[in-house]
Amino acid sequence: MPKISGFVFDVDGCVARGNKALPGVPDTLANLRERGIRCAFFTNENQRTRAQVVEKLNALGIPCTQEDVLTSATIAAHVTQTLHPNKQVLAVGAAGLIEALQLVGATLVDWEHAADAEVVVMGKDPDFNMKRLDAVCQTIWRGADFIATNLDAKVPSANGFIPATGPMIQAVAYATGKEPLVTGKPSKWAGEMAVKALGIPSAQGAVVGDQLEQDIRMGKEAGLFSILVLTGATTREMAEHAPEHLKPDLVLADVNHLPEWLDGRAR
Repeated sequence: MPKISGFVFDVDGCVARGNKALPGVPDTLANLRERGIRCAFFTNENQRTRAQVVEKLNALGIPCTQEDVLTSATIAAHVTQTLHPNKQVLAVGAAGLIEALQLVGATLVDWEHAADAEVVVMGKDPDFNMKRLDAVCQTIWRGADFIATNLDAKVPSANGFIPATGPMIQAVAYATGKEPLVTGKPSKWAGEMAVKALGIPSAQGAVVGDQLEQDIRMGKEAGLFSILVLTGATTREMAEHAPEHLKPDLVLADVNHLPEWLDGRAR
């Protein structure tokens, strides 16, 4: 197997939990970089802008730049502009999604003009309520296309878990009877952009994450070596009983075991 020269790390449950780095992770990532290994970060979180994700990681002792970071919002914006150029877009989400769409040149409509939207792009909206649910559903019932950043049900937090984007998306899908085009992990677009972020052939890269359906599935479909860490949502037993398309190539207790694993491969 080719030498691993780049890792794409999930953030929550993999290198951090809430606003704290997991123990030992900053030193481990520094070790990997000293070896000349590329480290990128890909989060299905879509409320923060890329700059805010960078600020968060830097504050946790994990140095990075915007070129090192992907979010499900950036993927959704890329796909929206690729599939629906020049169409009017209703963005349902926070600053991360809105900025990502603006950066690719999407034409955004506000809530007062939601009826004019030809595409609904939805992430996690901190102001989501019944009024907005109705507006989004009315827009989709009128024929708007429906794009979602991701379907994650929950994400790790400092005190356990919090609801993620998926519950909001599913409320709209249930009401309208229309399933969204999901663009974040584990979609093909997410995998392609993860490989592009590493800047190396997929055979030389690996994805590291705590979610089977998101991280591991994306990695396998993108041709990346897939590594599950047990610091988030998935147990070893769940990994052992996973179907083939979700079964990781390697299971480690945490990110801190990566240098030891690399040394073993080298030997």
